[in-house]
Amino acid sequence: MNKEIIISLSAALASSTCANSQKTDVSENDQTPNVIFFYVDDLGYKDLGYMGSDFYETPHIDKLAASGLIFTSAYANAPNCAPSRACLMSGQYAPRHGVYTVGNSERGKANIRRLIPTTNTEILDTSIVTLAESMKTAGYKTIHLGKWHLGDSTTVKQQGFDCNIGGHQQGGPYRSGKRGGYYGPLDYPNLHVADTNTYLTDELTLRATDFIREYSEKPFFMYFAHYAVHTPIEGRNDLMTKYTEKEKGDLHNHVEYAAMVESVDESMGEIINTLEELNLRNNTIIIFYSDNGGVQSFTSMAPLRGCKGTIYEGGIRVPMAVSWPGVVK
Repeated sequence: MNKEIIISLSAALASSTCANSQKTDVSENDQTPNVIFFYVDDLGYKDLGYMGSDFYETPHIDKLAASGLIFTSAYANAPNCAPSRACLMSGQYAPRHGVYTVGNSERGKANIRRLIPTTNTEILDTSIVTLAESMKTAGYKTIHLGKWHLGDSTTVKQQGFDCNIGGHQQGGPYRSGKRGGYYGPLDYPNLHVADTNTYLTDELTLRATDFIREYSEKPFFMYFAHYAVHTPIEGRNDLMTKYTEKEKGDLHNHVEYAAMVESVDESMGEIINTLEELNLRNNTIIIFYSDNGGVQSFTSMAPLRGCKGTIYEGGIRVPMAVSWPGVVK
């Protein structure tokens, strides 16, 4: 991995279809590593097996964490979706990029506010150089899958992604502009599925593995930002049956949420299996991360105080792991 790429990736960490995009001109023999940034929405600090959940099952993510470096004190830059993503993409804090929260910042009753709400913007300015733009400049093929939440679908390409599968302004699963669920029909940019049995998490994973197969001979940067486990809480039916019959834990016990968490874990498993099948695993950096803490109605961050939407530990302290076989110990 050359010095310029390391600098680009490190700095950023602090809507066309793929078929119409130009291929990178990096040599097929170049050993530049692929980078997959696997980003989960609203996943709490204790929501994984290796982090201590006594109910949710995440064997693939646990194995990934065991193969690399676990960050036990990782933090998101905000306690909710849009500002956390804006910080990740830009490498800037909220006072610089201007995305402070989701929607209007004038929360609560005006007559009892103690502070004047900060003016908020919901779109990451396209003049800001993003992680994707830096990776593209370094010769990577770039793809965004899942939740964008930093502007409409056209801004995804403007911010450095060659491909956009499912990204737009909405912060959760929507159907035809209205609040929907995780089951089809799916109607997203470059992701249209009529089948009512199709599960959003699975379909995004299928598109991710298709991309890896298509661009396996070129270095790629994949920003896989799952909509899960954001509301509405809608577990995959087969996994719901499993958790309904499973003994509940003292820390975690929500059946539908558990099914959603495991569907994300299976997504990770499919990604890793595809990399191994194509002999790409040892040359691929996988970064696992969450955008903020979990929602207290469905999961517990104990012993941390707080949850999504708060600046307490439970709102901003998140699970994180990095795996690069043979390089990251």
